[in-house]
Amino acid sequence: MKVYCDENIESAIIEGLRRRGIRVISVRDSGDWGKSDEYHLKRASELESVILTHDADFLKLAHQWNQEGKRHRGILYAHPLDLPLGECIRMVELVTQVLSEEEMENHIEFL
Repeated sequence: MKVYCDENIESAIIEGLRRRGIRVISVRDSGDWGKSDEYHLKRASELESVILTHDADFLKLAHQWNQEGKRHRGILYAHPLDLPLGECIRMVELVTQVLSEEEMENHIEFL
């Protein structure tokens, strides 16, 4: 499972995931900084990746997409105040080991 990290995911999380062998696509690396949430959710889906975010707006966007019949590859939502960096890395790693890409489709996993 590939993980697309949006712009509010800290570089320490990105590097921690990569050290654990998780395939990470980062907005910081791709140059897509400043684009809309809808752009990022669509781009992650195009790249067959779940999106990792601290941004609760993605939860509303996923609900809207669901009502419109649009599909996404999944959202990993990590509340920025409730989940320390190391725990976020461990939780993402666990999700990539336990859930399949099919199970993540149109699914939101709260870390």
